[in-house]
Amino acid sequence: MIHDEIETLLRNKIGLNPETLGPRAIATAVNQRMKSADITDRRNYLQQLYRCPREMEALIESVVVPETWFFRNEEAFNYLRHYVIFEWIPHHSHRALRVLSIPCSTGEEPFSIAITLLDAALRVQNFHIDAVDISKQALQKAKRGVYRKNSFRGQNISFRDRYGWETPEGYHLSPQVRKSVNFIHGNLLNPLFLYNNPPYDIIFCRNLLIYFDVEARQRAVQILERLLAPTGLLFVGSAEVSALSGRFISLRHPMTWVYRKADPRGDRAENRKISAQAAPPVAIAPPPISYSPVAEKPAPTPNPTPESLLDSARNLADNGRLHEAAHLCETYLRQNRTDADAYVLLGEVQGAAGHEELAEQSFQKAIYLDPNHVDALLHLALLKEHQGEIASASGIRQRIARLLKLQGE
Repeated sequence: MIHDEIETLLRNKIGLNPETLGPRAIATAVNQRMKSADITDRRNYLQQLYRCPREMEALIESVVVPETWFFRNEEAFNYLRHYVIFEWIPHHSHRALRVLSIPCSTGEEPFSIAITLLDAALRVQNFHIDAVDISKQALQKAKRGVYRKNSFRGQNISFRDRYGWETPEGYHLSPQVRKSVNFIHGNLLNPLFLYNNPPYDIIFCRNLLIYFDVEARQRAVQILERLLAPTGLLFVGSAEVSALSGRFISLRHPMTWVYRKADPRGDRAENRKISAQAAPPVAIAPPPISYSPVAEKPAPTPNPTPESLLDSARNLADNGRLHEAAHLCETYLRQNRTDADAYVLLGEVQGAAGHEELAEQSFQKAIYLDPNHVDALLHLALLKEHQGEIASASGIRQRIARLLKLQGE
């Protein structure tokens, strides 16, 4: 059938699995393009696709529907900011941070990354962002840096006034932010994709792999592995983690799916070390779930040690089982009331469930037990910022800066 041949063309060109778009999406796009090209016969249209690269691009534009907004899954950006402040800046002051955003769509994600890095006290000359998309129309809009209200969702949109201004046509991003992103037209499945570029320290590739067929997904993961620096971070969407199995190791943080390359020797101890390297911040964008401090009990384990309770809680949180994770944290704390780290983990779980008041109480308890607990202080600062208590957050950040300075002396 002609329709099947057109679908095969799209598979070969962009790796698209038609089933991910719905039963009529491609047929509808083909009908629209045939009408625009004044072609009534599908076989003639198929021949046109083979003959005319521009028509192939137009069909791709019709099936690639961008759906994005600033700070989508905000916790990923909180994690990025934490990483830059506590890992990147102390150890990499000699060179610029390299970041890749693919697909970048209409620019909201790479500009969110730029704002995050600026808020982490990096200057524009200290980072480089490449943003890639297969849609030329999306890239044209991204380069303009003008956005309407639909691009700003959620409660925390204070960045909009700090990094732009409102006009009758929409919100204009400041030149500082716009010039910090380099937009590129490209296809991740091209074997030579960004081949001569230096590796990236950070890659955001979220909600792209889910649209690929199995073969294209495998090719894409191999290319991402090539592009990522040995100790770099790869951010993906929640439905894409299975595609990374064997090649990447999760850094285990609730509501953020961030990975590093696995040890190529398959060394389990080394891979566990890689997985344990991240110190995550509090979740700000909670999922739509209910939470109760007294949740249903998880499946019991035989004679668990205190350490295994916390390990199990972290694993449950990583898998989105927040009720059970909170229960294990509370069970552990009944026996270990002075463990500041456990209160931080409980606060992270409570924050991920959207209960900021409970999370704040847990972080405050951790700080009471250990006044110099930098992670607890950072979580609390992020929480205060999200609640609009900027002065309080600023005071906590100054306290963190003094602690870091003392630790570095």
